[in-house]
Amino acid sequence: MRKIFSGLILVMLWLCVSPVMASAPIGGTGWLTVNCNVNGASVYVDGSYKGMISAGSIDIENGAYGSTYTVSKDGYYDVTGDINYVPGGEANLEITVTLTPKPTGSGTGWFTVYCNIDGATVAFNGVTKGTIDGGSFTQEVATTGTPYTSYSVSKSGYVTHTGSITEMPGDGQTVSLYATLSPVPTPAPTLIGGDTGFYQVTCNVNGASVYFDSSYQGQISGNSLTVPVYLAGTPYKTYRVEKSGYVTASGSMPALPAKDRTTMFHVTLNPVTTQAPTPVPTTEAPLGSEHGWIAVHTNVDGATVTLAGYDMGTTKNGVLKIRVSTTGTPYSTFTVSKPGYVTVTGTIPRNPSAGETVDVYATLSAEQPTPVPTTQSPVSLPLVAAGLVGALAVVAARRN
Repeated sequence: MRKIFSGLILVMLWLCVSPVMASAPIGGTGWLTVNCNVNGASVYVDGSYKGMISAGSIDIENGAYGSTYTVSKDGYYDVTGDINYVPGGEANLEITVTLTPKPTGSGTGWFTVYCNIDGATVAFNGVTKGTIDGGSFTQEVATTGTPYTSYSVSKSGYVTHTGSITEMPGDGQTVSLYATLSPVPTPAPTLIGGDTGFYQVTCNVNGASVYFDSSYQGQISGNSLTVPVYLAGTPYKTYRVEKSGYVTASGSMPALPAKDRTTMFHVTLNPVTTQAPTPVPTTEAPLGSEHGWIAVHTNVDGATVTLAGYDMGTTKNGVLKIRVSTTGTPYSTFTVSKPGYVTVTGTIPRNPSAGETVDVYATLSAEQPTPVPTTQSPVSLPLVAAGLVGALAVVAARRN
């Protein structure tokens, strides 16, 4: 009896001092367990931070329903992969990741340039170094060499992106740079004949490009742009205002102006926050991959995103990343809506290629309450007449 009692005490002591491993609850569904050889590594699902590896693993509720995962830590190469959840299959998923340390002591670091257009040329300090492939390009640099101060990304048919480099990578470190290329605007056709009116677009950002139904109209100067419109032509339906470094604003056009009159509307551009960019996979898509992503960015969390009328989910931390087939029928439009806000509909410029992310943006504006007219009820004519008769009767009675 004493031996049994002593054994129970030893088992209880072992349970108390042993490290507690995070695990999915018994009977739970949708859990994703990520095992990793490096504690303190950060784990992301669909670009959203979920926590750090502790005691060799982390359990993520509803993580099995995500599309991609990324595990990263300074001094190690990132690992990114797909989450292959099959409805009706395993209730929970488990993934094992091995992080490989970057070489140290060699006096080298890396610049990784992320871009939405493959085949674009990357240059540092005006010297071409390579091209974007699979959404990124990595350049090895000597930490003791002459530091780079600028970079540019260019491709025929697109507006060149130029940026400043504020820091060099340390030994074994990687500095990430981002570039979003937009097609060269096509000037709107000159109006010929007929009555005209004017739209005046006011904006808080000079140099922003203005589009009506994807037709380029010009740039904001002096915080406004006036656009003549042919009143007998097909009316414009949507507008879009954009500039690098700002969240694109779009919406429905107001009613056509009258002849020789001006209709004015205001657009506010908000700077892109540090959380806005969607992480691009740091490894090339595996051979045979037939999926890419559409990342819908917005300034309001909890907004519902639909593609071609299909509900795709809601935004979180300013973005919703949607996995799409590269071989299926491409989506051409998206809609972002939330109660209390004006619904925004936009155009998806193209279908992503395998492993690529196409970014689109929508800025939701709060709905303005419609004032209810308050009118005073008019006094009815019969009531006025009755009052006059009563007054005359009183006067007659006093005379008598």
